Amino acid sequence: MSKITGLIHEILLVRKVLPVRLTVKTKIWMTVITIVLLFSFFVLLYLPAIQERSLLSNFNKEVQNHANTVALGVKIAMTEQNFEGVKTAMDFVKKDPHLEFVSLLQIDTTWSKNHSEYKINKTIFKTFPEDKKIDLNALSNDFRIVKRASFMTPLMNGEILLASSTEEIIETKKQIRITSLLFSILVFTVGIVIGFGLAKNISVPVLELRDAATKVGNGDLTQRVNSKSRDEIGELGIAFNKMVADLSRASKEIEDRTNELVLEKKKSDELLEDLKKTLADLNETQEQLIGQEKLASIGQLTKGLLDRLLNPLNYINNFSAVSKDFLLESKELIEVEKYVSDEVIRDDLIPLLNMTEANVDKILEHGTSLSRIIRSMSKLLKVKSTIFIDTNINSFLDNQIVKYLQETKQNNDDFSAQIVTDFAAKNCTVKILPTELGSVIHSMLNNALYSLKEKASTDKTFVPKLILKTTCGGDFVELRIEDNGKGISANEIKNLFLPFFTTKPTSKGTGLGLYMSQDIIKAHKGTISVDTQEGQYTAFLIRLPTV
Repeated sequence: MSKITGLIHEILLVRKVLPVRLTVKTKIWMTVITIVLLFSFFVLLYLPAIQERSLLSNFNKEVQNHANTVALGVKIAMTEQNFEGVKTAMDFVKKDPHLEFVSLLQIDTTWSKNHSEYKINKTIFKTFPEDKKIDLNALSNDFRIVKRASFMTPLMNGEILLASSTEEIIETKKQIRITSLLFSILVFTVGIVIGFGLAKNISVPVLELRDAATKVGNGDLTQRVNSKSRDEIGELGIAFNKMVADLSRASKEIEDRTNELVLEKKKSDELLEDLKKTLADLNETQEQLIGQEKLASIGQLTKGLLDRLLNPLNYINNFSAVSKDFLLESKELIEVEKYVSDEVIRDDLIPLLNMTEANVDKILEHGTSLSRIIRSMSKLLKVKSTIFIDTNINSFLDNQIVKYLQETKQNNDDFSAQIVTDFAAKNCTVKILPTELGSVIHSMLNNALYSLKEKASTDKTFVPKLILKTTCGGDFVELRIEDNGKGISANEIKNLFLPFFTTKPTSKGTGLGLYMSQDIIKAHKGTISVDTQEGQYTAFLIRLPTV
């Protein structure tokens, strides 16, 4: 219980301590507890209320039917002047275990002497039990249901007064509430057990891998992790151990080779330059190998974690959508005329359902946003092509513009902007990875088009323009993608290329586009920068080495 109390206390402090870094374990617990609480609300409050209301309604109808039946029997007996039939009619309800009393009342009308006023008198003609003291003005309350049924005959006018105990209904309500409480406790317990299992099987191995990777990054190649599980996280642990072993072996081989080169350097001055070049190549190879192995390990770890997170995220989104449908159906059921008139439903239950629906919408919105971010991260971890192709940059850009315009048209985007190209007269040839660089161009065009749309939505006289310009000179070709949109503020520029930073709303941006673009440009041994003036323009400058 102390662990559960500490975890709940940690979750409650999330909103008080900002900024805060939510761990995977905390997110798992928040998801499980949210689902359990929503389910418990329906089981503990909503369903029992519906059942109790149904029981009471049915019991009211049953008592009224009994009163109507007795009244009909008495009417027939009085009409036929069969007084024994009156007794028989009242005997119909005597065996009802819920019956408190049944009375046959005679109704007489007494006029004043001048016949200007009258008074209705009710007297007990016959009752059961006979010694029962009857209140002629008795009304229904929590412990009894009182119903009346009138009749008229040539002999007399009267009324059947029938009262039934609600003791059994009250007992049934208690049983329903106890059953709902026990079921809610069971659901809560199962949720806690599932939360502990998920937290233990996911967060603990991930933290162990993180700590080991940090130590390896600091040069400790003796690190190993215990891979006990047989799932993707266990496979990541095995891959991590293999990576560290390979790094250790490669480091030993490089160290041995370096020693051999040092010995050879002393034997011959003629080989000095060759030895220096070889040593430099080996050092570069070592750095690339270590970097690639680290990135591969971290990539495998992250990809496995992302794949593992997508499944529970899909469950969250699906159950949120289903819960919203349930809430809408519940609101439709209680908004009929006979329920809307109920003050408790109108003032308490309907606002509570609206608030719950808003919470479910938020869960669905943020769950969908997180799913989109994870899928973007999966694209970031995809293995990139390593085959560079000599390409004319002007022709490549022309093809990319045509392809982008076709995709925009297919997406039914009716927004259009003037596109101006100003390509260098000299043909510039660069070595590129076509697919990767194409994704960079598309990302730049998307960002530019979004900025133009934003400005056009607030300025009806605005003429959106997009300029693509190439400049070829020396060892580099420069590509400039400029728009006359709303620009970027100084505070945003310094964080522009950081992962997960975005100037777009959470529902539209992931914050990975520019980060991935920068990574691809670095793979081309180029640079990317931004030139902007807030409210005027934004230009991204890409420099690539020429062949």
